[in-house]
Amino acid sequence: MKFSADAKFIAIIVAVCLLVFAGSLYGDFVYDDLRQILRNPLIQDNSLMWKALTSDVWAFKGDGTVTASNYWRPTFTAFNIICFRLFGANPFGWHLFNVLLHAGVCVSAFKLLRLREVSAVSAFVITLIFAVHPVHTESVAWIAGSPDLLFAAAFLGSLCFAEKRKLLPALTLFAIALGAKEVAIVCFPIYFLIFNQSGDRDKSVKQTVPFVAIAIGYFLLRWSVLGAISFPREDSPSFWNAILSVPAMFVFYLRQTIFPMFLGANYPLRPVDSIASVEFILPLIISGAVLIGLYFLAKRSHLQQLGLALFLLPLIPAMNASAFPSEQLVHDRYLYLPLLGYLMIIVPSVAEMCDKFNKHLLLVVTGSLSLVLSLQTFIYSKVWQNDFALWENAVKIDDKSAANWLQYGTFLLQKDKNGEGVTAFSRSIEIRESQSSLNGLARAYLAVKQTAEAEKDALRAVELGKNNGELYTLYQTYEILAIVYTEQRKYDEAVKTLTDARQRLPLYAAALTEKLAIVYYQTGKKDEALRELESAKNQARRELLPESKNVFLRLGMLYSETGKNIEAKEALREYLKSSQTGRDKIGEQNRQQAQMLLQKLK
Repeated sequence: MKFSADAKFIAIIVAVCLLVFAGSLYGDFVYDDLRQILRNPLIQDNSLMWKALTSDVWAFKGDGTVTASNYWRPTFTAFNIICFRLFGANPFGWHLFNVLLHAGVCVSAFKLLRLREVSAVSAFVITLIFAVHPVHTESVAWIAGSPDLLFAAAFLGSLCFAEKRKLLPALTLFAIALGAKEVAIVCFPIYFLIFNQSGDRDKSVKQTVPFVAIAIGYFLLRWSVLGAISFPREDSPSFWNAILSVPAMFVFYLRQTIFPMFLGANYPLRPVDSIASVEFILPLIISGAVLIGLYFLAKRSHLQQLGLALFLLPLIPAMNASAFPSEQLVHDRYLYLPLLGYLMIIVPSVAEMCDKFNKHLLLVVTGSLSLVLSLQTFIYSKVWQNDFALWENAVKIDDKSAANWLQYGTFLLQKDKNGEGVTAFSRSIEIRESQSSLNGLARAYLAVKQTAEAEKDALRAVELGKNNGELYTLYQTYEILAIVYTEQRKYDEAVKTLTDARQRLPLYAAALTEKLAIVYYQTGKKDEALRELESAKNQARRELLPESKNVFLRLGMLYSETGKNIEAKEALREYLKSSQTGRDKIGEQNRQQAQMLLQKLK
């Protein structure tokens, strides 16, 4: 059986994708994965599915009624729901899906290029370099990076159908792309370029209108779900500083596209604060020169014009520095689809030059370049296999980032490197004091039995949180302070802390009540503990935090101690039913404890 050249090229591309990213298949859940998957009942509980699809992606941090982020991504949420049904808490299946998605994007890119009548060799070269490029590691090796893959897969599929003038599937896939990532809103002009190949502008505009309508419809739906166009980010640059930072950000993305040798979760790029600074002037000159060069290259062919649009349009939202914290202005994942556009501009011109010398030169150059890029990608994928490796690498890339030291300190504590954790959190606070870094330092001091220092930092965190703190972080702060007081045997202060927290944060009333009941229990006030827990049952059913369901676990334990075996069994069964979504380590330990106690009561 003979295979066409296209089929052979596609097979090579898919095989290379699987090989280069094979190391990521054995990675853990890292960074946002731990919360968005393991601690997210919205994607795990069938009864909450509609709420999950009609809420922002971080709504699980509250009770599902409070907007917790700027991201409404129903396609991404649906993807997570499906993956959880298939793989549960096993990260291998999730990683495999990401790698297969990336391979699917590469195949779609190759198909689109062939539909644009690009030669099979040139289409192969563009797609192969795209497939192995190291900047894709963040999107492919990190499960929470899947919105980029979902967006690119749906959008490129939509463009392929648009190329064939099959508007219904093209519109459907564009809607799916919008639900994967908001950046799709600004990409509708690309359809005009697809339709305008014939030169009939009026007809092309009419064909583009439905895509514009869908983009507007999504924008309005998103506004309705979130309750605002966007919410300000903590420690984000001012509007003026954001404008000044655009050239530096653009040059960073150019560097990562051309020379992706320094890779990390965060980078040492900070907001530009002066129009007279070299950080503004030099990047402005470079950006201007590059954009002029790309413009003249794009004038050479319709394919390169399409490439320029694919390169620039998805990058536009990523250029808004005011949407990001000052230490996290740039990320590799924002280059996922733009890289394809850049290659569509550059490769045709390089191919022409190579053909003048030798018709095989392009493949030789591509093979050598792909080998170097593949090696870098394979090595960097291992960094994303676990949180400790990820943040150890991050502080090497940017040791002046408070966020990097905060994350690094968190995972040092998990490895029982408590002294190093104190150092990491202290370093984070030296750079920029935040409620989260103070929380981390208080936990680290608790681990090394320095409760006086822990109390000081926790109290400072509470003060910061009262003014402008994020609600979930404030909840964590009160929890830490109560633990500190309990360790110091200051039980009255612990009770007052949790009672104040419950009044300040009714969103987490049940979770805080469970902690309050533990303090009462430790002081021998079992009746008060029981009364508190019984009063919180209805609230515990509404709250989404896994800790909230512990109300029923504690009730089961207390009922068992007092000989109320029927009530104990009912409470434990409700705990096991409602906590089946809690798949993190502590949740599993609690479930095992509940199952053992229930077995004894039978």
